[in-house]
Amino acid sequence: MNITNLKSIIFIILIFSNITYAQQPEKTGAITGGAPYTMLPWFKASFLEIADDVDEAKEEDKHVMLFFYLSECPYYNQMIKNFEKPFLKEFIQQHFDVIAINILGSKEVVITEDVSLTEKELATKVGVQYTPTIVFLNQNNEAVARTNGYRKPEKFKQVLAYVHDKAYKDSTLAQYIEKSKETGSYQLQSNVTFKQFIDFSIIKRPLAIIFEDKNCDSCAYFHNTTLEDEAVINEFRAFKVVRFDADSTQTIIDNKGNKTTPKDWAKQLKLNYRPDIILFDKGREITRIDGLLYKFHFQEVLRYVSGGSYQEFKTYNAYPVERQEELLEQGIDIDISK
Repeated sequence: MNITNLKSIIFIILIFSNITYAQQPEKTGAITGGAPYTMLPWFKASFLEIADDVDEAKEEDKHVMLFFYLSECPYYNQMIKNFEKPFLKEFIQQHFDVIAINILGSKEVVITEDVSLTEKELATKVGVQYTPTIVFLNQNNEAVARTNGYRKPEKFKQVLAYVHDKAYKDSTLAQYIEKSKETGSYQLQSNVTFKQFIDFSIIKRPLAIIFEDKNCDSCAYFHNTTLEDEAVINEFRAFKVVRFDADSTQTIIDNKGNKTTPKDWAKQLKLNYRPDIILFDKGREITRIDGLLYKFHFQEVLRYVSGGSYQEFKTYNAYPVERQEELLEQGIDIDISK
């Protein structure tokens, strides 16, 4: 074999090697941190005819709790663990009928004789953004309270007491919590991300208003974990970020041009969680973070607002599916549990 032929063979081998290499599938990312799906056996085995469920609960002077969940959700899993804590489990079983609603489910949910939706359609209509979302119904089949996402057991017990006491007849959940809270010991922490500002009517760029107070038992996690994450910090750079003590009487101007105080603004917004984070764009509220979010979902809520994705996706809950697929195709791993 002469040198020319040998070079030709080597050239052909290299070409086919490159083609073979190019055809190899690129590494795709993986989602980790999902929790195995478990439904508590004492949840009501409902036919999802909600009006009938409400009537049955009323006979025992109970309320109905619609528990919107998503399989593999780490927050759902944590909430389920809390439901098994004796002081919560006993109270819930005695005073509530819990009905599970799969936010991606196709089962028919009959709300009234005239209104019937699939589980997924109902979740969209209710505006579920985070799971678990829990909607409480009074004995007239009317929504009287809700929580969005995970809350610590002691804080969730306040919500249960509000509904059980039927305090919704003459107060909001925020008013009930404010009236019943004791003076806490949490000291507000500073952060370089926070800016000083008082007139929010002139801000048309993405804006994040953070409300904290002395009773905030989730603020330490927010500061020491969430705000220490580089991806979260990067997403916050698109925002003007202002933090208020929710008990402050400092004079400010809200996004609509009204003179107010952080304390009154928090009341007007009916905030009942701390830290409660309100996200604005172009002068209007887009969404809020009023439950625990781990770092990945937290950064993506920020991106959902700053990137304008809220104009395409009606709720944040619809956004992560496409976003996760995009990241996985790029070979990026996603941990949803930290």
